[in-house]
Amino acid sequence: MPLSTTGLTGKLFGRIRKWVLIGLGAVFVVAGFLTFWLPLPIGIPLLLIGFALLGRHSPHARLWLRPIKRRASTLWRDRAR
Repeated sequence: MPLSTTGLTGKLFGRIRKWVLIGLGAVFVVAGFLTFWLPLPIGIPLLLIGFALLGRHSPHARLWLRPIKRRASTLWRDRAR
């Protein structure tokens, strides 16, 4: 009989995956802040990737990023006019 991933194993795998992606997002954000001032443009893409991962998988980060996203969208709409 094949092993099913819908039961307890699937939930455990989902939680582990979520925490690994949150940790990876935090590592990207820290690395982005540390490399932001380097002459090569490495910090900004690392920050964007980290915030995207955190915003996708962490409810606390999503609440923190919501006003920033709202301000960015109004800024973008104002420049488009």
